[in-house]
Amino acid sequence: MTIRKFHPLRIGLAICLAAGVAMSADAAEDKLTVVVTDEPKSLDPCDTDLSGNSRILHNNITEALVNLSPKDGSVVASLATSWRQVDDLTWEFKLREGVTFHDGKPFEASAVVAAIKRAQDPALACEVGLATLKGVKLNAEPVNPTTVLIKTDVVEPILPNKMSAVDIGSPATPTDGKTRSPAGTGPYKLDAWTPGQSVALTAYDGYWGDKPAIKNATIIWRAESAVRAAMVETGEAQIAYEIAPQDGTTDQDQAFPNAETSLLRLDAQVAPLDDKRVREALNLAIDRDGLVGTIFHEDAQKAMQVVPPSVFGFNPDIPVWTYDPEKAKSLLAAAKADGVPVDKEIVIYGRIGIYPNSSESLEAIQAMLADAGFNARLEMLETSPWLKRLLKPWDKDRQPSILQTQIDNAEGDAVFTLPNRFTTDGNQATIADAKLDKLIADGSKATGDERKKLFQEAFRYIAVDAVNIAPLFHMVSIARVAKDVNYIPDVQAGNEIKLKSISYR
Repeated sequence: MTIRKFHPLRIGLAICLAAGVAMSADAAEDKLTVVVTDEPKSLDPCDTDLSGNSRILHNNITEALVNLSPKDGSVVASLATSWRQVDDLTWEFKLREGVTFHDGKPFEASAVVAAIKRAQDPALACEVGLATLKGVKLNAEPVNPTTVLIKTDVVEPILPNKMSAVDIGSPATPTDGKTRSPAGTGPYKLDAWTPGQSVALTAYDGYWGDKPAIKNATIIWRAESAVRAAMVETGEAQIAYEIAPQDGTTDQDQAFPNAETSLLRLDAQVAPLDDKRVREALNLAIDRDGLVGTIFHEDAQKAMQVVPPSVFGFNPDIPVWTYDPEKAKSLLAAAKADGVPVDKEIVIYGRIGIYPNSSESLEAIQAMLADAGFNARLEMLETSPWLKRLLKPWDKDRQPSILQTQIDNAEGDAVFTLPNRFTTDGNQATIADAKLDKLIADGSKATGDERKKLFQEAFRYIAVDAVNIAPLFHMVSIARVAKDVNYIPDVQAGNEIKLKSISYR
């Protein structure tokens, strides 16, 4: 099929779309407004595995024991100043002294113990517990106020990497439910979360590190790329994320690889998608070359697996899918002859604003699938109902579905991607495959070349044997930055705004 080329929108149109909100020509130097795509689902410290939450919380309100360098993924100090492996199942972390939480409580080993216990509490269903910490049980013990031991029930060779995702909230954080008022140790404290409107942050005077240059930061959300872009143009915002290619045409627009991989998750447990031929046909029906430079950024790279080449375990020997609608039709015909209900309606669930042109991308893919003989209906969802389709539990009698999603891996190791999405008990997995479960479990325990080999086998198995995804692209993002603002987005910018690093010229 032919895909229409986008043309840059006139800035006047975008300004009209943004009308109704007060605008200012010059931003005061103690204020910064950042516009993102959608509202966070949660501001609980244990929910930073979702990027919409993390970009506001992580290293702004709350911090982890360690961080990962955006340059090479190496582990660097944060709330912990050093760490070492005591034995196969035990790690020791030395904690930074003189740190306080926003509520005045001291940062000590007991706070780390409480945060780790809370993150793994099944009753809370914390995102970090369901994803990053899946498959390993952590037991934290205080040695003294500045030393904590973290013991695992299985060998965990990259525990420090995993701890970069575990943000530490105040020990006063409730244990019987999620909080909407997080108290962390970060450079900013929460001032107000006005549902449906904004999150306001204020610089924390007692911060242990370098003080942020800007005292007050406000995060707001707008679904339309053109509106976000126009808000920077008019001075209503100073930074806007996820600018669509057709809108990112000025010298203020900065393109950068964002560690995200876009894909379609296929529900391989419901007919007709439970037939491998149907899933292969779906992949063959998508013209990925036609999507690049039109709907997706011209620098986006076609993907065959759900992590970019920078991730440990990436398999360079998996070829990308070719566009072959005739072969797709042939596979569907063969499946139909065997009694597979290929004519059954399949719903495509999209998420509004998950990335620029998210709706347009699915409209194009829906048309491609129809050309190949699929009966697909598109349904675009806001974040909350989309999350209900993303995360278990699901209705056993559900309709066959395809889910638009994307996976980020800025941590640099495949273990941050595979377990919760591709193992039988994973909270996002639509597949149950004992062989794949074993590959992922064995790879998670291994080190060095053996770890890489097992993860590469797992990615090959997903792509060639399971085929429970339709990988699309390793993504490129565009951020629009006001001319008087110092800010260069890095590979982590998709899930971390890093407000402390921003200043006015």
